[in-house]
Amino acid sequence: MRRRQACVNFGCVPLPPVSAAHSFPLFVRRQVLEPYRVPLQGVWRMWRDCELLEREREIDLLDDSLRRACEGKGRLVLVEGEQGSGKTSLLHALRTAAEERKFRVLRACGSEFESDFSWAVLRQLFCDAAGGERPEGPYQNSGAASIEKILSGCGEEDVTGPVTTNLHPAFRSMFGICREIAAAEPLLLIIDEAQWGDVESMRFLTYLANRIEDYGILIVLTATCAKRGPISDLLMTASAWASASYHRLLPLTREGARRQIVERVGHEVPESVLRTCFDLTEGNPLHLTELLDEIIGQGLEPDEAAVAEISLITPVRVSWNVGSRLRKLPANAAALAEAIAVLDDQAEPRHCVGVTGLGEAELLDAAGCLRDADVLRPGTPYRFQRPVVRQVTYTQMSPRDRGSAHRRSARTLQAAGASAREVAEHLVRTDPVGDTWSVSVLHSASSGAMKEGDPNAAIRYLRHALAEPLSEERELATLARLGAAELRAHDPSAIERLREVKTRVGEPERRRSVGTELGVALAASARYEEALTLLGQDREQIPEDTRAFAAVLSRLAPSVSECTHPSFVPSAGTRSRAAVEALLRCAPLRRVRRLASAALSAGERETVHDTGLTPASIAAWALFECDELAGAESALDDQLRRATRAGQLLTVDTLRSLRARVLYSSGRLAEAEAAARSVLRHQRATSLRPLSVPLAAAVLVHCLVDTCRPDEAEAFLGKTGLSGELPEAAMFLPLRAARGRLRIRLDRFDDGLADIRSYRELAVRHGWWHPSAVCDYLSDGVRAVVRSDGSEQAIDLVTDELARARAFGAARPLAVTLRTYGELQGGAGGLALIEQAQSMLAGLPDTLEHARTLIALGAARRRAGQRSEARRRLTAGMDLAGSIGAVDLENEARQELRLAGSRSVRGEASAPVPLTPAEERVAWQAAKGLSNREIAQALFVTVKTVEWHLSQTYAKLGIGRRSELPDALDPASDAENTARSA
Repeated sequence: MRRRQACVNFGCVPLPPVSAAHSFPLFVRRQVLEPYRVPLQGVWRMWRDCELLEREREIDLLDDSLRRACEGKGRLVLVEGEQGSGKTSLLHALRTAAEERKFRVLRACGSEFESDFSWAVLRQLFCDAAGGERPEGPYQNSGAASIEKILSGCGEEDVTGPVTTNLHPAFRSMFGICREIAAAEPLLLIIDEAQWGDVESMRFLTYLANRIEDYGILIVLTATCAKRGPISDLLMTASAWASASYHRLLPLTREGARRQIVERVGHEVPESVLRTCFDLTEGNPLHLTELLDEIIGQGLEPDEAAVAEISLITPVRVSWNVGSRLRKLPANAAALAEAIAVLDDQAEPRHCVGVTGLGEAELLDAAGCLRDADVLRPGTPYRFQRPVVRQVTYTQMSPRDRGSAHRRSARTLQAAGASAREVAEHLVRTDPVGDTWSVSVLHSASSGAMKEGDPNAAIRYLRHALAEPLSEERELATLARLGAAELRAHDPSAIERLREVKTRVGEPERRRSVGTELGVALAASARYEEALTLLGQDREQIPEDTRAFAAVLSRLAPSVSECTHPSFVPSAGTRSRAAVEALLRCAPLRRVRRLASAALSAGERETVHDTGLTPASIAAWALFECDELAGAESALDDQLRRATRAGQLLTVDTLRSLRARVLYSSGRLAEAEAAARSVLRHQRATSLRPLSVPLAAAVLVHCLVDTCRPDEAEAFLGKTGLSGELPEAAMFLPLRAARGRLRIRLDRFDDGLADIRSYRELAVRHGWWHPSAVCDYLSDGVRAVVRSDGSEQAIDLVTDELARARAFGAARPLAVTLRTYGELQGGAGGLALIEQAQSMLAGLPDTLEHARTLIALGAARRRAGQRSEARRRLTAGMDLAGSIGAVDLENEARQELRLAGSRSVRGEASAPVPLTPAEERVAWQAAKGLSNREIAQALFVTVKTVEWHLSQTYAKLGIGRRSELPDALDPASDAENTARSA
């Protein structure tokens, strides 16, 4: 059925349905080849596209062999490949193509259960085919009966020795019958799975292959790689004749696997899914097909989240096949296979000796047996031929045997000097037995995992250690480690875990340390008052770095002031905090820069507790706000190296999120996105949200908007629970601005303005202003205000920001404010403001704002009638935006260039920005001749809203006047709008 369906879909030509009276070859010949004049090789092309990925060489070889057989030049072709490599599909295609060329096709398939029957393959070829589809010809009249008579007379002699006198006349008689058939029409003999053929039949085929060079006889055999024996010797002998050809099927490449996956699931998949599927199947087409069928059958969506589940899938038929091979192994070989499955990448012979208990000689003999059975690859460490063999071997072990093998593996690896993490990976797969050695190893492994930045692995080790019978002291130590790891993995369980430890522990120093961790966890769950109350206990003994964290938290948390917690005021020498206070109070640029630089040069870097904040990171952020992007990045890089070496994962994430912000403002969008994703890689809707999360999320949203992926940004916010109500804390302000910008881009103007207004209201109320914020929201916010409230409100917003930016004196926020004011004002005055903004950005590394300003300047010059100068600025802005990957800006520049009269715009192949549904409705009303006021009345919106949508539509469609709308709009969209309205 699959083969028939492939033909029906070939060439996307609508064909009549296949009736029951049609045989498949006749249907192809009458319905495809004749009416549409498809050449004979069209069938091969069909199979190449639909079934036989990356089998072009084999198809060409078989096609050439068919052509030679038609010319009376016979050949034998042996195709070898592992099971599932596509041999049978290749034979299906061969048979179809041969029948189209009017070959007599006789086929057989070897079977393990028939290999001991004499003449089993020849009887399939000649005798069992007597009831075939084509009754005409000499073979049907007398050939089958003659061959049956010949075979019956041969008896069952021992044919493994030299050819007997009885067999030679039989071979000559059967060869004569083959010549008679080939004289009437070319003859094709197909034998699939020839390695399971019987010796008598394969000996005749070897005899025949040496005599067909001058006859129209083609013999095609397929075989699965197997150990040497009588059949393999005969196959190799036959393929060595001058008229023979041997070919080995190779696995699919990664590109071939990708094509098969896309064809199966209907869309592209992430690179991690492709890599997992390819590694599991190693390019085996059948295994890959069955794996994809299992994924679809289980209802899994092949995305990043499903990679772990996909890696555990073993298709049922593949499992049956592998299991049947393993069950035939001797006891020692089976024991070694199980040890290799448990040890996986660590299956060195010396380790396998410790796990299996076999002697060296016995182990070598078992390994040889596994290699003879094509289970193991050559060399050491021992590795299975395919990953699926390891999966099947492992899953077929009983839970008790698996646990025992893993415990022996752990002991063996530790004795061999393996790392604690390598040993712990085996211990977590065993049942608890009250072994203090196991707990010590798991503690050590968790410490190593934390230093390597893998808190989730540390959680696995510690939870398993907690299941062991422990003393009171050991249990509290394990709970404290586990709570710390859960906090760094953003797991909400950390709060209750740390609270339990703090309640039960008696030593004051440990209580304070656990209290600091608990305070950070409470702050990460937005329970700021509770966190500060906890950190305020035992005020005389509170560590200095904990005091500094509490002071910053009291400044950034809502409805909390230092008057409530006076003990949190750090020592007067904290220059970094002084720099931030000066920044938030809008002190002049020089003062903030001087304080931040002094804090960094004073070496306020080292902290004992991993709270997520360091004095150096605070100072670097203040330096970034002063347009010192290079200096801020250098300071963050230095602190990041220190925190990584110290294993302070909360601090590492905070530094990465701040560095992502610097990278974004520098126009390195790809690097910024990667840095933000590294912080958010494990974030879920229920996760804790330490300081790093909202900062990194804001950067990621900005990057996705600027690279024209707003839907992906909205999906991310929904997945992480950041699309709803946000805490009223300073660390969430950048995310409010980014989310407001995103919603405006998605035409959700009211929601976007609500985010921006809440941002401004909180900043005013708590004194949380920071200058670079205007770069995030001002331009989009002003456009939304114009749409909803009118130009006067927008002017008030811009002038307020302009006064603040001038008072501070940093070039970037001032340039953004001037540019936005110039776009809003328009005319010669507006153009002058944009020119001033562009000159202020010269020499700064902020390529993103530079590109925005160049494009705004080009658009202003176009509106002023200076088209030549406009095109020059727009081209420069488009090139700069393209160089940093800002697709949204690049598209905007391209649209402006078309409006400026540019006949050829580079990158014209890029997909146009689609109209939103609201823009389409307004555009179609205008195309029908309605005025702006009439459109506003018809759609129940304001006139300003109509003007806004029309301006956006003109830019997206690349037109300059209302009369061009009917030709530029897609007629289908009008029908859709009409249907939606109805």
